[in-house]
Amino acid sequence: MLIALASDSDPQIAESLRRFDDVEVAVDAPQSVVITDAKAVPVRIALATGGDVAGFLTRGEADRPLFLLVSAVLDDEMAARLEDAGIGYLDGSGRRWLWGGKRTKRARSAATQQRRMLYPASIRLAQLLADHPDEPWTQRGLAYRGRASQPTVQRLLRRLESLKLVERKGQGPASARWVRDPVELRQWLAREGRPRRVARLGCFVRDPAKLPQLPGRTFALTGSVAARELGLTVHTAEVDPTVRVNVVADELESIPEAIGGFRTESGANLTLVADPERLAFIDPIEVSDGQLIAPPSRIMLDLFLEPRGEAAAAVFLDLWGRRELRR
Repeated sequence: MLIALASDSDPQIAESLRRFDDVEVAVDAPQSVVITDAKAVPVRIALATGGDVAGFLTRGEADRPLFLLVSAVLDDEMAARLEDAGIGYLDGSGRRWLWGGKRTKRARSAATQQRRMLYPASIRLAQLLADHPDEPWTQRGLAYRGRASQPTVQRLLRRLESLKLVERKGQGPASARWVRDPVELRQWLAREGRPRRVARLGCFVRDPAKLPQLPGRTFALTGSVAARELGLTVHTAEVDPTVRVNVVADELESIPEAIGGFRTESGANLTLVADPERLAFIDPIEVSDGQLIAPPSRIMLDLFLEPRGEAAAAVFLDLWGRRELRR
């Protein structure tokens, strides 16, 4: 990396930069520029200590992006905040970020207390049974709708039959299964299928209720806000919406900027959850404006990720009862 310093730059900046073996310094340039193999970016360069870094986050826009030379070592949280604000940096340890580079991760892994007993493919199948207890399900039809292999379907159905949660009518591959008791099956799913560990990310967007369409990306509202949309209010207090996205954990970092927002923990109005197994997209509910709501079974399971999740899920199950919620 080459940093050219304008002639009126503070001499201490050049002295500080020369500490780094992989940073070349040129002085008396017409303007300050950060140059890499990929690009050259005209910048404003400023010195910062550990105590005043946060103050640069609140300063207004300028004609050139800001590049901070930080005398301290940045922690991940502060580094991410600078990156989200579009501020480049080089800290005392040599850690750096330039525009267009890979950002420090903000997505956090969240876990519920109980170990999940079902694998994702089985959860998709169990969700379908819980959401449509009155349908006759053949092994082949359930495999197709749940995007699972027939051996996976067979194992799950045998298990549910042994627990007397489903009953079989007929013989052979064309035989059908019915849910014996929707309430008991849904309670079983709440015990066995709750999220074990997910990657989630707080962000701020202009309108959490109307997310723009992205190529190859799908959003599904879930949790207590989705429950309220279905007429089953489980929280009396206002709760920020939770949205599942069909991405793996590492791809979650790029979503806020792509939908016109930014990553943040303080002041977030939307929580994104990575859903590589597409658990929220098995038979979702489409509302009038094209937005998706996760199926009721997924909403119930995702309540465990929210404050007082155990109690919220229990209230949802009670309100759901034997009803089949569709729109």
